[in-house]
Amino acid sequence: MRAAGGHTRSVIVATRDSDLTGAARIRNAALRHFAARGVAATSIRDVAKAARVSPGLVQHHFPSKARLRSAVDDFVIRRALEAFGTPVSGGPPQEIALQLGSRIAEFIRANPDVFAYIGRSLLEADKPGLDLLEHLLVLAHAQLERLAGEGLLRSDLDFNWAALHVILIDIAAFLLEPALTRYLGEPLLSDAGLERMRKATTDLFLKGIYRSETSGRPPRRHR
Repeated sequence: MRAAGGHTRSVIVATRDSDLTGAARIRNAALRHFAARGVAATSIRDVAKAARVSPGLVQHHFPSKARLRSAVDDFVIRRALEAFGTPVSGGPPQEIALQLGSRIAEFIRANPDVFAYIGRSLLEADKPGLDLLEHLLVLAHAQLERLAGEGLLRSDLDFNWAALHVILIDIAAFLLEPALTRYLGEPLLSDAGLERMRKATTDLFLKGIYRSETSGRPPRRHR
């Protein structure tokens, strides 16, 4: 996955990581490599080089790649809990949808490597990736249950698919970012691009795409 201003971003990442413990720097380097290349294609040496440490130090903190991935998964889940662990509630649907959309956009903006890793894990569909999806679905279900408890959702709503839609729409957009940026004519991950996606997705959930039956049909177009 590409990002605009790659050199500048790498400098920012290096500066931020310099304030972390050795184990955290290694975990973050693994997160970036796993997200970009996949777990199977990333070696301990790759992670060590990216973290600017020796392979021995990587294995001192994480005796196996499985343990390293587990640390990455724990970090990703923790970030997701920080952002979405408390369901939004206590307002009209428009306000709740706006808050949810803003949370998701801010999460993507603040955690691009985390979001990229989530997408890569779901594509690989191995057990850790499926476990990660299950954690995310638990958060989505908790939000839906809170809204249902407040009487804001349709009684015939398919909760499983509703939770999947919330996750898949945003993750798929991130996975297809280069193509979507070209199609939309603006960087998807820019502030303007994320705001456009947030508004379109919020409108889709709140309004759907069909006109209301009571609003009348527009004149039929003739070719």
